[in-house]
Amino acid sequence: MTKRSMYIWKLSPVIDAEGTVTKVVEKARRANLSALWVKIAQGAAAYSNTTGSLGDKFKELVDRCHAKNIEVWGWHVPRCANVAVAKTEAEKVKDVAATFSLDGLIMDAEHGAGFFLGDAEEAEAYGKAMKDAAHTLRVPLAISSHDIPQNMSGWLPKFNKIANHADLNFPQVYYGSSPSVEHRLSRAEDANSHVTIPFRPVGAGWVGDGGGCTSASACAERAREFMRLVKDRNYDEYSFWHWQGAPSALWAVLNTTPA
Repeated sequence: MTKRSMYIWKLSPVIDAEGTVTKVVEKARRANLSALWVKIAQGAAAYSNTTGSLGDKFKELVDRCHAKNIEVWGWHVPRCANVAVAKTEAEKVKDVAATFSLDGLIMDAEHGAGFFLGDAEEAEAYGKAMKDAAHTLRVPLAISSHDIPQNMSGWLPKFNKIANHADLNFPQVYYGSSPSVEHRLSRAEDANSHVTIPFRPVGAGWVGDGGGCTSASACAERAREFMRLVKDRNYDEYSFWHWQGAPSALWAVLNTTPA
């Protein structure tokens, strides 16, 4: 069975748009989603989705998803200014994931301003600490990074260190501005051929810059092509970034296309 997942960045506007947590889960079921991937931490701090009254809503979301056989994974943006901080960040992720009984962990480890600050030593420490956390929680651990890490100056050695500790690779195949979905997916496959863990691509489920699609209709059509390619290439899981940015045309495709 092929799994289809969806990233959630900011939980509050997602719930506000749908009306209730129950309606979020109903929409996920209509879209044939197997899992929701929700941001739970950035650096050493818990993310707002997990705190205060919104944290209560997140707990409700997890409980209602589990009742409908939908998994909820948590994703973290590491900063890792030094080795000690890298370990502290992983500990925070473990604590939040345990509190909410999450089903998996994702390291959204990326190059650039606002993302990973450390070098290879910090990358190794972070990857190992996150692997230890996942092992303690008995959940899988994934890395979700640039689909062509070689394009980011100096990033590949750090990416490799982190990926070496992951169970799954969720590369961000943001094909919106590419000549075709197949062109971008094939490039991502080649760029990740040295990574031995399973490759499970993330599609561009939004309209806008940074790899997003040019219009709602393009988002829908490219999603259809992405899912066809995933099936043809025998991948057992794929996902989209992200719920809040997804146009109604994409939801219509998900609602009518088996995973």
